[in-house]
Amino acid sequence: MNLARVAATIKVSEQDLREVLEYIEKFWPKLIRNNPEDAGTLIGLPNPYVVPAGSEFFQEMYYWDSYPVILALLNHKKYSKLAIGMVENLLYLIDRFGIIPNATRFYFLARSQPPLLSHTIWHVYEKTGDRMWLEEAVSKVEYEYKNVWYNNVHPNYRRVYKDLSRYYDINVLDDLAEAESGWDMTSRYSGKCLDYLPVDLNCLLYVYEKDLANIYKILNNTKREKFYKKRAKKRAETVREIMWSDQAGYFYDFNFVRESQSHALTIAGIYPMTVGIATKDQAKRIVGMVEDRLLKKYGVVQSEKFVENKQWDWPNGWALMQLRIIEGLMAYGYDELALEIIKRWLKINIKLFRESGKLWEKYDVVHGRIGMADRYPTQHGFAWTNACFLLLLDITEQLGEGDLDVEKSHRGKITLAPAF
Repeated sequence: MNLARVAATIKVSEQDLREVLEYIEKFWPKLIRNNPEDAGTLIGLPNPYVVPAGSEFFQEMYYWDSYPVILALLNHKKYSKLAIGMVENLLYLIDRFGIIPNATRFYFLARSQPPLLSHTIWHVYEKTGDRMWLEEAVSKVEYEYKNVWYNNVHPNYRRVYKDLSRYYDINVLDDLAEAESGWDMTSRYSGKCLDYLPVDLNCLLYVYEKDLANIYKILNNTKREKFYKKRAKKRAETVREIMWSDQAGYFYDFNFVRESQSHALTIAGIYPMTVGIATKDQAKRIVGMVEDRLLKKYGVVQSEKFVENKQWDWPNGWALMQLRIIEGLMAYGYDELALEIIKRWLKINIKLFRESGKLWEKYDVVHGRIGMADRYPTQHGFAWTNACFLLLLDITEQLGEGDLDVEKSHRGKITLAPAF
């Protein structure tokens, strides 16, 4: 990586950038755990893994937290094997429990987290070219898709309305379903998460359907390929039908009990751009909403609404959500805005690193400080913050000023948009 060029692009000092990278590299060992056997509530895993933060608070592997870590480390000269092993751990959990739990604790088996398995196996296949491994792995992805998210085992748990899905917890509690969404806690669902079809969840399941179709194409299974293409097409149409507000120019969660859209403006509404469901006209209007109402001095804020003790709302921003919106903007050709968001986000990372010597779990992107805490103290050395910092530097290098009109080689490798 040309650090001088990247530093110039995001308008920070090369020395500051180098110090953050050294911090990240030295922090990985503090995040790695190896627990091959069950121990109390902790589920044993066959391979070492990265936990969200270095404190004793976290000892278990989390589902969606692992996604950017796997992407960031897959081509790392030292930790590539670790990244592949983490994907193998996710597949192991499907084998053993039929679900990837929220995290590897037995008490988390009642719920999952935002589904990202299909793209992790694609990234491993892209690196290794191991077709036999892909064939074995895709069967487990399909099992998760069918039996966790499409209700083949438990009808009406998650797939509840027009073949779209919601988040769920077997204990049928809204706050636990909210935890499955990853947004724990938020005002987004007005305390009634079980009543909502989340726009981001259904976009992720669209990615599953596209991924499964294209993997089966690689495996020469035309019947399964056509099946998932048809299902993806239907889901995209339904998302556009019931979640797009032409009046507002944005995508919203859908309350299937009341059969009406939510009024909560959140960063989740950009997911149809991230995965390629939005039309070009819709994307243009989404960009306008982001610029007018969600883009702040240090990045994109989670929502417009402030509610005390809700860490997934205003004024916080999270690394993975910045990555999602940047992916969506790039997918539709809004590279300049994508680069501007990268600059703002990395600047707050570096600003607070200079002040504290640490990277943080979340940031207050409105006021430029450490993100507001919720049920536990804001963690430092957070794995996905570290991982997204690396991924965004990679994007920055290729989106360098003066290079915005060039087709980017990384597209499809970092983005959630199906990479086939």
